[in-house]
Amino acid sequence: MGRIAEMRKAKRTFPAVLWMLVSGCTVEPTEFRPPTAAGSLSVYQADLFYQKIGTGRPIVVVHGGPGLDHSYLRPWLEPLAETYQIVLYDQRGLGGSDATLDAESITMELYLTDLDRIRERVAERERVTILAHSWGAIPALLYALERPERVESLILVNPVEPGARFQEETNARVTARRDPADQRAIDSLTATPAFAQNDVATLNQVFFHVFRGTFSDPLRADSLLELDLHRRTAQQGQRVAALLMTPLQGLDFWDELPTLDVPVLILHGDGDPIPMEMVQALDEALPRSQLVVIQDAGHFPFIEQPGVFLGAIQQYLDALDPTP
Repeated sequence: MGRIAEMRKAKRTFPAVLWMLVSGCTVEPTEFRPPTAAGSLSVYQADLFYQKIGTGRPIVVVHGGPGLDHSYLRPWLEPLAETYQIVLYDQRGLGGSDATLDAESITMELYLTDLDRIRERVAERERVTILAHSWGAIPALLYALERPERVESLILVNPVEPGARFQEETNARVTARRDPADQRAIDSLTATPAFAQNDVATLNQVFFHVFRGTFSDPLRADSLLELDLHRRTAQQGQRVAALLMTPLQGLDFWDELPTLDVPVLILHGDGDPIPMEMVQALDEALPRSQLVVIQDAGHFPFIEQPGVFLGAIQQYLDALDPTP
């Protein structure tokens, strides 16, 4: 793809995103149960699993990773379905989405094509709002840069960096925030045969110990003990991540951001290991963005501060053009 190829820079390194940082957990059932529909959409060597929750103007959700699925986001976004239709899907080869696992099928170009087909055939709108978490901000921003006429607005939740300017600081903060006991547990678990065989229960435990350091208050991470990865995600996540990310080494599109003529809301937990300076730079680079910092929250503000998180999104969407 032209734009992606042009934005690769040989002497720059794409940020080392820990795909394990962006999964989530289940929550207790709520009283509200919006209408739900699910299905599968065939797109070039893949069958994409999707769910539509609620009715109204669609918000297409791009989950984090790479190498995860949408399930960790659904419980926390479901309240938005009282007003909007929430469209969630699993990226190819993950969760409920099957795909050929090779370098031709797992590419950023096809990730963008998948997003476009979800917009067209599932959301069924010419223009949609896209909500992306963590690494999901990368395909979301690239999609908006390539097809701005199809994006009503972007909501970037604790986005990773579109380059490597803050990579060293980010890595240092991730390491510093991890409790030694968690690191010992990670080292022990990842040395087991069960981990090598992608055992779901073992991976769940690894993720819990990795995620704790991304919370503003690690005690709030206890709900992650309920994490239950989709079997396909557990078995194929690391393979999908490697196939996708290897060709993207050097991708950097900081300089492209000032050309993006799309409204953008950036939500960032003040306790996230991703530096505040990075999201402030992102806010400054985007011509039509606003940054909302959520206090006492880390990389998962929808878990730690769900009321503030949902309120910020609702206020932002209410302020946009209300014409359906």
